[in-house]
Amino acid sequence: MPRVRRRTQGRPPMTVAALIPVRDFATAKQRLRGVLDDATCAGLAAAMLDDVMTAVAAAGRIDERFLLGGDDARRVAARRGWQCLPDPGGGLSAALHSAAAQLVARGIGTLLVLPGDLPRVDAQCIDALLAGHRGGVTVCAAARDGGTNALLLTPPDAIDFQFGDDSARKHLEAGMAAGLPTRRLTLTGCARDIDTADDLRELCLLQPAGRTGAFLQASGIAARFTAAERRSAGTEQ
Repeated sequence: MPRVRRRTQGRPPMTVAALIPVRDFATAKQRLRGVLDDATCAGLAAAMLDDVMTAVAAAGRIDERFLLGGDDARRVAARRGWQCLPDPGGGLSAALHSAAAQLVARGIGTLLVLPGDLPRVDAQCIDALLAGHRGGVTVCAAARDGGTNALLLTPPDAIDFQFGDDSARKHLEAGMAAGLPTRRLTLTGCARDIDTADDLRELCLLQPAGRTGAFLQASGIAARFTAAERRSAGTEQ
């Protein structure tokens, strides 16, 4: 049975919190380990997280900022002046359920969940996402697999979390079943997370800015994937 929540008409969204789940860097980006070594995967994950945090920090309507995770999340949060919630285990959806309950207890009215591997997201994208939120459930879907690349919830525990393939549809359906307003937004900065070699190749061709772009250049990833693309197109001199 879907949980049914009472809608609160005419109430302000109150405090808005952003939450980024963080997997320890040593085990991050497992699907890239066929093309990158462990240290490079860890460095890429850290660089992308840094860029997402920078975008959140520059957004105009975020009141509180949290990471969710273990030792690496705690270290990064302390360095950046963010708060950190512990990951209790049990998978991403279970961890977010625990985090949402804690945030509700703190008086958070609206929760924005963003993955840490959206190197093209910026403050303008986040502001547009918040401006488009009408309460209830708002999602931005991943272009590749229909996963959830941004999730806005009012209240933070409005629905059960169902992350994974096609989760954007599942989150919207859960909101509708609970009688909540739902919206699906399409924003370029939230469209592509970086999980596969094809994702990484496309990212290199886009030449992103920020710490991710600098890491792609310094690590040689950009040169490697660009050269491979030229060979594939038959344009290498």
